[in-house]
Amino acid sequence: MQTSFTVTAIQQLVTNANPPNIAVTLATVLFIGLFVWLQIASIAYCVDFVYKGNDNPEAKPVQEIFKRLPGAVFRIFVTFLWVFLLNLCIAVLFVAAYMFCVLFYPSYTIYIMLFDYTLLVGVFLIFSILFMFSYIISTLELGCYGRPALKQSFILVTQNKCRVLGIFVVQFLIGSIVLAFGFFVSRLDPLQWTKPLGYICLFLVYLIVTVYSLVLQYVLYFSCKHLENATTNNYMALDAHAP
Repeated sequence: MQTSFTVTAIQQLVTNANPPNIAVTLATVLFIGLFVWLQIASIAYCVDFVYKGNDNPEAKPVQEIFKRLPGAVFRIFVTFLWVFLLNLCIAVLFVAAYMFCVLFYPSYTIYIMLFDYTLLVGVFLIFSILFMFSYIISTLELGCYGRPALKQSFILVTQNKCRVLGIFVVQFLIGSIVLAFGFFVSRLDPLQWTKPLGYICLFLVYLIVTVYSLVLQYVLYFSCKHLENATTNNYMALDAHAP
């Protein structure tokens, strides 16, 4: 959800009849990215605090969360750069392949474009699933961000394929419903009071769904880590009792 929000904002900037200068555009994109990264980190620490529990009456979780946010945002930014560069390389390869095919088979341009675009979307979708936990790992596992976070996310996802795919399908269905509601709101008469009310409701629904989706991912991450630690402990116990 947060990715679609960022992409939509960028598209609005690009397709504007009077586009702003590059500095304003970059500043806006960075501001949106900073907002999303703060959102990811703050909710991650809240879920981590609740999941682990803390019986200390003098604990101040809000202050602790704010102290950790700057470092978490930096680690998320580094991981984001790795994901961005990886996607950029894949996109460049697909564009090069498309131009090569069109050059030698110009009569099949439309079919090549559809196939190339479908394959590219499929690859990006697979990457989004494989790296689902990368930002969470960058936030909660100190010293594991960037490429190590991507590797750790890949391991967790491949070890828990069924549960990850189930959560991804649920998020996709919920996101589709929100997009359908947004399309319905955009079709309302702008001269009536229902359209501003619809946008307010859409914004509230977006916030609720975003928080729900993030919490769902965090709970799944903790569940996968718990299963991984339990499996590791079992193997260590077997090795200890081996003759």
